[in-house]
Amino acid sequence: MNVPWEALAKPRSSAQLAVAAASLDWGAGVQSALNPAGPQAARINELWWLMFAVCTAVFIAVLGALLYALRRGRMRPVEAGPETEWRMTVVVGGAVAVTIVILFVLLIASVSTGRSLSSLATGDALQIEVIGHQWWWEVHYTDGLPSQRVTTANEIHIPVGRPVVLHLTSHDVIHSFWAPNLHGKRDLIPGHTTSLTLQADKPGLYRGQCAEFCGYQHAYMAFLMVAEPPEQFAATRFSPCMAPP
Repeated sequence: MNVPWEALAKPRSSAQLAVAAASLDWGAGVQSALNPAGPQAARINELWWLMFAVCTAVFIAVLGALLYALRRGRMRPVEAGPETEWRMTVVVGGAVAVTIVILFVLLIASVSTGRSLSSLATGDALQIEVIGHQWWWEVHYTDGLPSQRVTTANEIHIPVGRPVVLHLTSHDVIHSFWAPNLHGKRDLIPGHTTSLTLQADKPGLYRGQCAEFCGYQHAYMAFLMVAEPPEQFAATRFSPCMAPP
């Protein structure tokens, strides 16, 4: 049966999604980039920890150098001269060289991660269309057979272990689709369709959010990614909450 999109969207408020997630034993990680549940999110998580480790090491090194300089300056005044200038030149040159090396390491890691995010095979991928509205998500499960097409709102069911291609667009303003447990964010531009390929490696309930301010009720524009075993996904697809059009 046909159900107005507004009626589908209203019961799926952000507060209700949060309550549903909190009611689960593992609800603490339902919206966290540091709790990856898929291959792309795992690569993003690795890049994050690499950057965190490098930035922490740089912070400690700079702080240590500052404390050493302050202590040495109090114990023995620095006398200007050729030897002092040479030492300063060596220190500054070394710091610049180390900075360049660090930037190149992070650049290579970032490019490698970007390539990994787009390397997932999509031969047997599930095709889903997602349209962003102020302030809810319209979801279409496409299929060659009209009887197999399903529509819903604010809730996306996906099978575990199978690639899913999300075709994303916006109906009104710029939105941003972000399910951190499964992938990075992707902007939705009105009149333009982009795609995002993701995969869940384990069953779970993962909360997503619009990551681009899109109006007064932007904070309420949340959605759920429900990763299920293939047999459960097939049964859920035609449940009352996912009525065919």
